[in-house]
Amino acid sequence: MNSVTVENSEWFMRMLAPQSRSVKLDILSKLSASLAKHTRRSPSKDFFDGLTNAWDDGISAEEEVSRIYEARLSGETRKIVEF
Repeated sequence: MNSVTVENSEWFMRMLAPQSRSVKLDILSKLSASLAKHTRRSPSKDFFDGLTNAWDDGISAEEEVSRIYEARLSGETRKIVEF
């Protein structure tokens, strides 16, 4: 997404200066609607509460990490053919 620089905003304001009040209000309304449409809302506390213990299967974090390391196949799946 391109950002508006000071030079661009000044150019835009000069372009709007001769316009009628109704045109300026219409543009302001459309800009406001665009901002409201693209405004991100922060997740509610309920969302995060729903994730609590989402993967709770009785395994400690240390044991889960150990399982991940043990399941790695680093280098075991490659077949190197010598010339």
